Amino acid sequence: MKIVFRCWMVLFGLVGSQMGWVLRPFIGNPDRPFAWFRGRESSVFGAVWHAILSLLS
Repeated sequence: MKIVFRCWMVLFGLVGSQMGWVLRPFIGNPDRPFAWFRGRESSVFGAVWHAILSLLS
C-alpha cells in the first residue's frame, strides 16, 4: 500500500508542477505587462532540463 501512495504522490507532484507552469501568467510576473493569454514557451520539464544543462556547461 505504501508503494501506491508514493507513486500517487510523485504523479501528483509532477502534474501539480506542470499546472503551476501553465497557470503562471495568471499568478503574475511584475516585469511583464498584464495579458489574459500568452504563448506557452515550453513545459516545466523542458525548463528544468535546460536549467540543468546550463548549470553543467
